[in-house]
Amino acid sequence: MQMGFFIASDRRREWFARSSYMTCAVPHAVPSIAATANSESKKNKGRKMNVKKGRIVALLLLLILGVFVTTQAAFGQTAINVLGTWGGSELEIFQKIADAAGVKVNFNTTRELDAALTTAVQTNNMPDIAILPNPAKLQELAKQGVLKPLTYMPQSDLKNYEQTWIDLGSYGGKLYGVYFKVANKSVVWYNPKTFKANGWTVPKTWNELLELNKKIVASGKTPWSIGADIGWPLTDWVENIMVRTAGPDVYAKWYNHEIPWTDPKVKEAFMTWGQIVGNPKNLAGGISGTLDATNTFQNAAIAVFQENPKAYMYYEGDFIGGIVTSMLPNVKPGVDIDFFAFPPINPEFGTPVVGGADVFVAFSDKPEVQKLMKYIASVEGNTLAAKNGFLSQNKAVPLSAYPNDTLRNSAKILTSAKVYVFDASDMMPSAVGNQGGFWDKCKEFLANPAKIDTILAEMEKLAQQNY
Repeated sequence: MQMGFFIASDRRREWFARSSYMTCAVPHAVPSIAATANSESKKNKGRKMNVKKGRIVALLLLLILGVFVTTQAAFGQTAINVLGTWGGSELEIFQKIADAAGVKVNFNTTRELDAALTTAVQTNNMPDIAILPNPAKLQELAKQGVLKPLTYMPQSDLKNYEQTWIDLGSYGGKLYGVYFKVANKSVVWYNPKTFKANGWTVPKTWNELLELNKKIVASGKTPWSIGADIGWPLTDWVENIMVRTAGPDVYAKWYNHEIPWTDPKVKEAFMTWGQIVGNPKNLAGGISGTLDATNTFQNAAIAVFQENPKAYMYYEGDFIGGIVTSMLPNVKPGVDIDFFAFPPINPEFGTPVVGGADVFVAFSDKPEVQKLMKYIASVEGNTLAAKNGFLSQNKAVPLSAYPNDTLRNSAKILTSAKVYVFDASDMMPSAVGNQGGFWDKCKEFLANPAKIDTILAEMEKLAQQNY
């Protein structure tokens, strides 16, 4: 049973086992034509030979593609070219969706999507559609004027999305992108049986969560298990708190560096997190155990659901369920493992969802492109995606379409949210948002929250160097 989803961010995907990234042999797929840089040869002759070989291969592939497309045209079949990172089961599901839409596609899979798109724009050899990992690239391409506005989208379909999704897909007041296959990273995992046996109830607000935290500690147990071998699960905590205390507008200013890291709102988010991680009694293994290199985010999740649990709550995205049930096959979804929404803090901002999603953008307005883009936004297309395990933000998709309770629960939280924001660390320059930056500073804060001012000052210095 598939329970969860992989995060849309290219940076995070590397942390999960993935299927082959090579172009998959689906019925209408052709080899991807991508230029890869060879390391510099010690001899000029060798370098020239490599260049010549590369040109010959590229020409041969172009010739093959031309023959393939011409042959399709001769039989009344016009295939469109789609570029993205999807492979394995993702690509198989997409092929089902394209078939259902009645559109033939040549899907070119690449791990270097940003470089491939940059080259495509420079050479004016763009795909018909690209699947991007976040809004930043959409904004960049729309600003360059290479994307086609989706003026043909039916309002009857767009009304099934919260305005936040329309805004995320727009630039300059025009819609350019349709989001698809969403990840929900605003859930807290727990064992329903254990909660019931101890008389604990699911918290509806942050204050209720803190009260539950105290109750668990008072009973001689440990509330939380947190894996900190790698820093991004820690940044996810801060991001969820930041959007709940400061709101989505300030949140966006933060990752765009329109406010400094030393802004009081950023400090408030860290210190709110400190209400949990600032007390060693709240953490399985205490501070040192949480920061231990062997305490991976996967092992930390297992600690909550093993036979003798070390803790009773675990925060992370909806993909965690699949990790736990694969490692603990006796754990039954909805019985031994479930989740609740990361609770609201400031009522003004409700219960936002932090996560990731892929976004479809169009470089052409061919009839086939319009047909596929409309289907991707439709209730029918999203319902088919849901039946195959993709999480949809389309409010008209029936919860009954999802194959299990875990997905239905995640979809309910997602479609109820008025605010959806992308993972902030993925929107920042990698030097700021990843290792050596945000990831590691969260570890430093966990080790010593009293250093918060120094930590934020150092982050601000790093940001000034990289934005």
